[in-house]
Amino acid sequence: MRAKREKIKENQLQGFKYFKALSGLLESLHDVGCQRDRAGNRQLHMDQYMSLLLLYMFNPICTSLRAVQQASELQKVQRLLGCPRASLGSLSESARVFDSTLMQEIIEHLSDKLKPISSHSKLEDLPGALIAVDGTLIPALSKMT
Repeated sequence: MRAKREKIKENQLQGFKYFKALSGLLESLHDVGCQRDRAGNRQLHMDQYMSLLLLYMFNPICTSLRAVQQASELQKVQRLLGCPRASLGSLSESARVFDSTLMQEIIEHLSDKLKPISSHSKLEDLPGALIAVDGTLIPALSKMT
């Protein structure tokens, strides 16, 4: 029998400084997928789901959908990401309900703001140059967890 994992604690999470800048960009995605919600009771919206996915990517301690769900229970996560506690069912369904291609425009906007790194001491030790090849990650973004 596998030992039960410890619950994730607020002090184990990082990367919150990025969400202030991202929340305004993700805001346009809030109502995506709501047309399917005939009962009008959707609690997890696409902008919130994307924020939770980014939290997952920024934190190696989040290794599963259950870990993301546990992180969503933390007050700091709810406050800084602007999302409610997410159920496993909502997180699982989100991968099918939300269209990740809508992130393309946001990612392009962010990439336009990037400045080339001409010199950095850590990069000087690498043989050759680092080159980003393509953006195939983007269509799979909503299905990452």
